Amino acid sequence: MAAHETTLMITFGLYLVALIVIGYLGERKFSRSYNDFVSAGKSLGSIVTALSAAASSESAWVMLGLSGLGYAKGLAAYWAVIGCVAGFAVNWLFVIVPVRRISGVHNSLTLADMVEDELEDRKKMLRIIGSIVIVFFMGVYVVSQFVGAGKTLHGMGLMDYRQGVLLGSIIIAAYVLMGGYAAVCWTDALQGLLMALIMVSLPILAIVDAGGPMRIHSVIQSAGLEGFWSLKGLSIWGSVGFIVGQLGIGLGYQGMPHVVVRYITVKNEEEGRRSGMIATVWGILVLAGSVTLGIAGRVLYPVLKDPEHILPKFAAEHLPPVLAGVVLAAITAAIMSTADSQLMYAATSLVNDLWLKLTKRKVEERHLVLATRLVILVMTAIAIFVALLNVKVIYTFVLYAWGALGAAFSPMILSMIYFRRFNKWGALTNLIVGPLTVIIWNNIPVLNQAVYELIPAFFMSLLAGWAVSVLTWRRKP
Repeated sequence: MAAHETTLMITFGLYLVALIVIGYLGERKFSRSYNDFVSAGKSLGSIVTALSAAASSESAWVMLGLSGLGYAKGLAAYWAVIGCVAGFAVNWLFVIVPVRRISGVHNSLTLADMVEDELEDRKKMLRIIGSIVIVFFMGVYVVSQFVGAGKTLHGMGLMDYRQGVLLGSIIIAAYVLMGGYAAVCWTDALQGLLMALIMVSLPILAIVDAGGPMRIHSVIQSAGLEGFWSLKGLSIWGSVGFIVGQLGIGLGYQGMPHVVVRYITVKNEEEGRRSGMIATVWGILVLAGSVTLGIAGRVLYPVLKDPEHILPKFAAEHLPPVLAGVVLAAITAAIMSTADSQLMYAATSLVNDLWLKLTKRKVEERHLVLATRLVILVMTAIAIFVALLNVKVIYTFVLYAWGALGAAFSPMILSMIYFRRFNKWGALTNLIVGPLTVIIWNNIPVLNQAVYELIPAFFMSLLAGWAVSVLTWRRKP
């Protein structure tokens, strides 16, 4: 191994060791009781809550995909930034505090607990169907993140694909198994800081190396990528469809279960409100930085076969090995911060939302912690097995995952907070109409090419939930 690669691997290795140490600290403090293991005792402050929620809501897409979008689409890629930041802002201003208040009244640990108690679903329909939706789509997401870890490490020339999958997944499983939810949030907060550091500093360096803003504007103008309201090669309606689609990404933020659970477990409402503001600022810096890096990269690398390679390529050629190792850690952090949160929440959903609440058995807390750890271990093993097959088609299901979860739960959360007549039948409608619309829309080419499927699925789910709630609403005696 060359000296450059050795230095890079040492830096990356130190980062992985830091994650394990955090997992160990979480195990020491939050593994004695089940509530602590799955909610960190509802003791997390605004900074950890904000950074962990923000980082876990953005996978490697924000580091690789969004910078690639900036490279390919130019200034129009900032519409994706606007859509995502709007999602953060809506959570900050309209969702976090009400969710914390409602979950506090019912002493909820998970989204299923809160919804069931608030909507008085004594037959537990929402818990069962909601948990099935969560476990399935989050399982797909976890596999995809493991695949991403393998491809990233292989793409950097550090190890082959299978070794990358094994290393990334084993590290994630190790700190989640040790420290549970606290370790997930603490490591995600560290990863969120790292992502922010990279996506603020690298775009500035890229602008300087590319010759400054005027030089960049001249190049993208020559390439026909200077349009913000219209896109090269698209008609007016094609450009409108692209813009609306990018804005529509923000509709999913209010319903991501592994993000909403942060608002349930934040220390109090004031800390929750502050966390929303911090997360929104984080989103502006990281998302805008990623697009800016991609646009500047267009000047530095005019012909790049895969636009999503712009970040690792720029880091490898413009940074010393130690800093390149930090960038590798940041890319991996984006992957891990999503995978660990979804792995933890899916396991909690199976153990707490299904097994414990449906059987109503009295189980010792240490046995519940053990059961959750076993589920995490089994889910990790299954995800590794699928990821090692290197089934590339799995990436297509990521669109289903974000769209389906967003269309199922975002309308439900917003309606539960702000629509007085919303009831369990409306919520059940959300869980069925949302994911079903996403799947149908995505598989009809003419519809799929028109606009991102989350947008019609969100509004169809929302309106159907309202209609069913009104038709089935009964005034309480």
